[in-house]
Amino acid sequence: MARILIIDDSSFMRKRIGKTVTQAGHQVIGTARDGAEGFKLYNDLQPDLVIMDITMRGIDGIQAAAMIRDADPDARILFMSLVTDPEVIARANQLGAVDFLGKNDSEKLNRIMDGLGK
Repeated sequence: MARILIIDDSSFMRKRIGKTVTQAGHQVIGTARDGAEGFKLYNDLQPDLVIMDITMRGIDGIQAAAMIRDADPDARILFMSLVTDPEVIARANQLGAVDFLGKNDSEKLNRIMDGLGK
């Protein structure tokens, strides 16, 4: 069972992603509404995987991912976002993203969750 941290400013998306995670047999160990809160929770909880949005107030997903990767180069981060800007996606990939999914790509999220060790 993988321990998952969800970082998204939308409470609807946090719940939706959380449901997918738990249905796949994994555990949501924390949720955050922005990158600053997510970074603190990452350090406190040391999750196996972070599922994170890009567009958030304050510290966005790209900034938070950079902070997390600086603190833990082995951090596993999966982005789920509505962002389609190739430069932003390229930056996410440079940060070592596990993958970059659209927010509506629940089938691919299901496959990734199924592929994680239980």
